[in-house]
Amino acid sequence: MLVYSESNINAEAAQKQIKEYVRNTPVEECYELSKITHGQIFFKMECWQKTGSFKIRGALNRILSLTDDEKKSGVITASAGNHGLGVAYASNMLGIRSRIVLPVNASAAKVRMLNHYGTEVIQAGRDYDESEDVAHRIEQDCGLTFVHAFEDPDIISGQGTISLEILEELPEVDTILVPVGGGGLVTGIAITAKQIKPDIKIIGVQSEASPAMFRALKANRAVETPIGPTVADGLAGRLVSPNILPSVAHYVDDFILVSEDDIIRAITFFLKNSRNFVEGAAAVGIAALLGEKVDVANKKCVAILTGRNADLESLLSILCIKLGKPSK
Repeated sequence: MLVYSESNINAEAAQKQIKEYVRNTPVEECYELSKITHGQIFFKMECWQKTGSFKIRGALNRILSLTDDEKKSGVITASAGNHGLGVAYASNMLGIRSRIVLPVNASAAKVRMLNHYGTEVIQAGRDYDESEDVAHRIEQDCGLTFVHAFEDPDIISGQGTISLEILEELPEVDTILVPVGGGGLVTGIAITAKQIKPDIKIIGVQSEASPAMFRALKANRAVETPIGPTVADGLAGRLVSPNILPSVAHYVDDFILVSEDDIIRAITFFLKNSRNFVEGAAAVGIAALLGEKVDVANKKCVAILTGRNADLESLLSILCIKLGKPSK
């Protein structure tokens, strides 16, 4: 039995609830990538979303669904950064007290942004999984409501609203490339898209440095996976939820890994071609296309660019590495 399926993932209801608070981000063709791949490549520009990331969709849908008692007691979450920003934004908008637990090595840019929303930021744990353990202890001690980053039908339904927007603007799309960390986004995208267009292909993309979902799918069970140094920090995690894994296996058609060099090349490519930048986690779909990891010849393909919340210092370092110049 699937924990997350058409029976409890309702992106249409989520869209009605969050529509006035989020941006319907554009779907824009990347002519350079279309030329390279011999297909038509489009970007879903969630990097232009409020808070700089798609995560606001699920967070808003969950926060808006809280009971009055839950709102009074306040919320807590664990996050690599972007989900925390969504929770902080939604909580601030509704006057709800929030606490966000981040890893000690979380992006400084995301920590600075969180402080704008008046949330309490707690940095504890070496990675997302350890931060979640800390958040659950605080949840129990303080009587707070935990807002999970991906393992929640309201969160997954909120992320699924991206599929509704893509298919409304580009109904002939053949393939959607989705960055994968915990699996909430790709689950929401896949369930929602396949309800509308059953033959659409959903392909998950993950960094070789943190391939927990990829390894779990191969083993057909959750496998603890070490995290290597990665520019795609938003996708990094050691563990995969046994509740999410069956849904990813059922609804996602293929899964691709990309290297750190691939991701850096993708960030640089996007910056050169659009004069905009995305964070590493958002660039993995571009990396898969540039690395010819997926065949999209004569097809219409959308890569979801999930966020832009990278440190400027990190971006400059990446560019210096790519251009072969010493960073200062």
